[in-house]
Amino acid sequence: MDKATHHAEGEGSLIRALDVARAALVEVGEECVELVETTGNGRVTIQPACLDDGESIARALGLDSPVDHRMISPGYTLWSGTREGLEFQVRGALRHPFGGLQ
Repeated sequence: MDKATHHAEGEGSLIRALDVARAALVEVGEECVELVETTGNGRVTIQPACLDDGESIARALGLDSPVDHRMISPGYTLWSGTREGLEFQVRGALRHPFGGLQ
C-alpha cells in the first residue's frame, strides 16, 4: 500500500476530515461559513461568517453540547458533538441561557 492510500484510509486522517467537513459545508451552505479548520487527529472546527448563525449551524449539524466562554472578550459559545466519528465544533455568539448571567 502506498503512502497516499494508507493516509486516505486512516480513521483519523486529514483527508477524511476534509471530506466530512466538505459534506457539512454542503449541508449548511458554504456562503454562511467563513473558516473551516481540520486536523489529522479527527477534529473539524467551523467559524460562521456571522457568529449569530453559529447555533443554527451547529443544530443543523446535530451538535448540541454548548460550552460558554464568558471570560474571553468577546465571549462566544462553542457547540460540539460528533459526526461520522469526528469531533465537530462550531463557534457561535455567546448565548444567554434562561437564568444565566448576562
